[in-house]
Amino acid sequence: MFLYIVGLITIALVVFRILEEIYKSLQSFPNIQAKYGKDCWAVVTGATDGIGKGYCQVLAQQNVNICMIIRNEEKAKQLIQELSKGSTSKFKIVVANFNNSLEEGFFDKIYKQIESLDIGLLINNVGVSHQAPLEKYNDNQLREIITVNCFPIVFLTKKIIANMLQRKKSAIINLSSFTGRVPMPYNQTYAASKAFDDYFSRSIALEYPNIDILAHRPMYVTTPMTNFQQGQGAISPFQAAKGALQRLGLEYSTHGHIFHRVQGFFGAVIVPEFIRNKILKQEMRKLVKKHL
Repeated sequence: MFLYIVGLITIALVVFRILEEIYKSLQSFPNIQAKYGKDCWAVVTGATDGIGKGYCQVLAQQNVNICMIIRNEEKAKQLIQELSKGSTSKFKIVVANFNNSLEEGFFDKIYKQIESLDIGLLINNVGVSHQAPLEKYNDNQLREIITVNCFPIVFLTKKIIANMLQRKKSAIINLSSFTGRVPMPYNQTYAASKAFDDYFSRSIALEYPNIDILAHRPMYVTTPMTNFQQGQGAISPFQAAKGALQRLGLEYSTHGHIFHRVQGFFGAVIVPEFIRNKILKQEMRKLVKKHL
């Protein structure tokens, strides 16, 4: 009888999760300005490449004003020319190298340049990755991963969230990764930093229920970080960004695009851990074979 009851509860939970997913998937794509304020600004870090650029493309389609915090001003200007076609968005560039996040006053300098903006959406996207057996990393690579992937998310959120609390509705998206959900050999420090981003996001989501806070945990995306690899369910940065924005306000964490949600569910929940670990180790060894 006990096993029968446990079985029924398990089936009920699975059915509930499926129905919940169907409900969320049927929700219309949000109108950012209607939801977070007409003429509001979206602040995007690492905006000129990869998923950050994808977010800018989606937001520009909705005529949302975009503030790019980037390292390369020329690339930002080129992107603005691209995004301005057919869009009424306003743009602002803030130049900052997040490798310098440990410098005293670094985030104060950034905030002084954006504090006058009506920031409705903060997208902490900037990140770096290196892959190798731990003993093969040099100290600068490890320092860069931890500094760039962790510090901006915490300190920019801290700087901006006080003003967001004064607004009717605001949102924060922090880029995590599927690698932050499962152990990732040969990519261990990046995975750990993304687990940090994930838990930080979900924790502050409980602190600030009036702000839509989302940890975005994509799988493979065709970005410079993945060397634009195809296959393995890889999607474009635009698709990744749109998939995450569609879930904003519906949950605290998401793999985003439907392909990645299916992959994430099977990869983290359905596939037995020992099989998943074996597959991940085999695939990652191919990527770092030059170090082995």
